[in-house]
Amino acid sequence: MNTGLFVQLIVAVFFLGVLIILIVALSKTKKKTRVLNSVEILADELDRHKKENLHLREELRRIASVDNLFFASMIRLTSRLNPEEIAKEIKDLLINCLDPKGTAVFLADQRNKRLTVVAHQGLNDNWLPKLVYELDNKNRMGKVGVSFNEKHTITRHEFAILGLSEPFPVFEPDVCYPIFFQKKRFGVIAIIRKKDLDEREKNLLGVVASIAGVALNNTRSFADITSTAHTDPLTKIYNIGYFKELMISELERSKRFQHHLSVSIIDLDKFKEYNDTYGHQAGDHLLIQLARIFEKHFAETDTVARYGGDEFIVMCPEIKKQEAARIIGNLLHDLEMYDFTRGTEEIKVTFSAGVSSYPDDATSTVELIRLADAALYEAKGAGRNTVKVYRPKIEKI
Repeated sequence: MNTGLFVQLIVAVFFLGVLIILIVALSKTKKKTRVLNSVEILADELDRHKKENLHLREELRRIASVDNLFFASMIRLTSRLNPEEIAKEIKDLLINCLDPKGTAVFLADQRNKRLTVVAHQGLNDNWLPKLVYELDNKNRMGKVGVSFNEKHTITRHEFAILGLSEPFPVFEPDVCYPIFFQKKRFGVIAIIRKKDLDEREKNLLGVVASIAGVALNNTRSFADITSTAHTDPLTKIYNIGYFKELMISELERSKRFQHHLSVSIIDLDKFKEYNDTYGHQAGDHLLIQLARIFEKHFAETDTVARYGGDEFIVMCPEIKKQEAARIIGNLLHDLEMYDFTRGTEEIKVTFSAGVSSYPDDATSTVELIRLADAALYEAKGAGRNTVKVYRPKIEKI
C-alpha cells in the first residue's frame, strides 16, 4: 500500500468519526430538546389543572354559600307566622338565588277575590296601588291571576297560547309560580327575568313556592287557633279572658302617656224573662244580634267583649267616663231603631250599664272592672234602661 492511499484512508476514517460524533451529539440535543419540551408541556398542563381546580373550588364554595343561604332562608321562612314576613322572606331569597330583574309576591284576600303586592323588588312604588288582579274578571287576571286560579306555572309562552293580555303594561312578569297547599290557594310569585331559568333554578323556585305554601297554611292555622282562643264561641266577639289581657296592655299605655281609659259593663234588662218566653235559642240569637250592633256602634280603637251570660264589657281608650257614658247612652237610644220582633209581637230591648275610668276611679284593671260593675248595680237599682258612671260614696260622719 502506498503512502498516499494510506493517508487518504486515515483522513476518511477521521471524518467518519467526526461525523458519527456530530450525529450522536445532535441526537442527544434533539432528545434533550424533546425532553425539555415535554417538561414544559407537562408544566403548562399542571398549571392549567391547578387553575381549573382553584376555579372549581371557588365555584363549589359559591354553590355551598348559596345553598347554605338557601337552607337558612328556608328555615326562616317556615318559622314565620305573619304573611307579610313570609312574603318578604320569599322576595329576599329569590334576589339572592336567582338575581331577577324584578320580583313581586302577591297574596290573596280572605275571599280569594283579588291579589295584591305584599313584597317586591325592582318595581316602582307608584305602580303598587294599581297592581290589583281581580280574580273574577277574566280581563283583569293576567299571568298572575291565571297562575293563581289554575294552580299552575305560567310563562309568557303559555300565556300567549291562552290568547290573554296583561291588564297592566307597567308589569309583565316572565314567569309566575302559584303558592298553594293542597286545595288552599294563597298567592303567586312573579318574576321578571329575560334569561330563561335553567333546571336547577326551576327546581329551586318550585321548592320555594311549595315551602311558602306550607308556611302560609301554618300561618292561617295558627290564626284560626288564636282566634278560637280569643273569641266567644256564640257571639264571635272577644271573650273576657282575652279582653282582660288587652286591658292590661291598654292600661299600661294610658299610664305611660297619661291618657284616660274608660270601662263599661252592659247588662241586658229582663233577659231571663226573654229566655223563658221565647226559648234559649231565641235568647242566643238576640245576643248574636246585639254583638253585631255593638261592634258597629263603637270606634275601631274601642274593644267589645262578652263578659258572660247576657253581659258585655267595653273598653274605650283615651275617653273620659262622662264621654263614654254619653256614647253608651246613644247606643241605648239607638236600639229603639232595630227590629227585634218575634213573630207578630214587637219587642223592646234595653240594657243597664255602669262606667268607670282611669285615673279618676282606679289604677288597676281589677278595680276598674269592679267599680264599673258597682255603677251597673246602681243603674239596675234606678229602674234599669239607663247608664250610670261610678261615683264614690261619701261616708256619713
